[in-house]
Amino acid sequence: MASRKASKERTHQKLVDATLKVLYRDGRSALTTGRIAEAAGVAQPTFYVHFSDMEDALTQAADAVAQKLLQRLKVYRAELSVGAPFDLVRGAYAASVKALLREPKMAELFLRHRRDAGSPLGKRWSEITDRARADLEADMKKWGLGTTIDVHFYAELIVGMTLATVEGLIDGRIADTDAALDALAKFTMGGFEKALK
Repeated sequence: MASRKASKERTHQKLVDATLKVLYRDGRSALTTGRIAEAAGVAQPTFYVHFSDMEDALTQAADAVAQKLLQRLKVYRAELSVGAPFDLVRGAYAASVKALLREPKMAELFLRHRRDAGSPLGKRWSEITDRARADLEADMKKWGLGTTIDVHFYAELIVGMTLATVEGLIDGRIADTDAALDALAKFTMGGFEKALK
């Protein structure tokens, strides 16, 4: 009984992974139950044993990616400790950029669908972005900035600059990650300093 359940879970994971693989390789318009099943190495009817429809498969695939990305962000953010403000801000940028760039195909998918509120992908990406924004606001308050600046406004700017930087790195328009992180931190610190005057 346990091996049957484990086998079903493995097949389910193969189908989730295959959904992502087809998305990464060919885009959403190429998603069919047959392509997903083929990529997973299972018979096409097996798709419907695990998912009610394509939206269900996309939702579960988006959930898997969201969990992976949020876990990475959590690990990288945990590495941030008390330090000089510049180092903390740079570290926050580095955590987000590293989490997204660890799997460039996933980052491309995120960037492509993040504003597509009508799809399961877009909904999950929006949730991730909202969570990152809220975590950043909490970090800024912890750093003592919440009483002197509008942390919501700055979190919005920082998230936008982070996503633009990731896009530039993936597309090759930005070649040096360290230089980009330094520039982001300097720009942000300059904004903080002006706001604090």
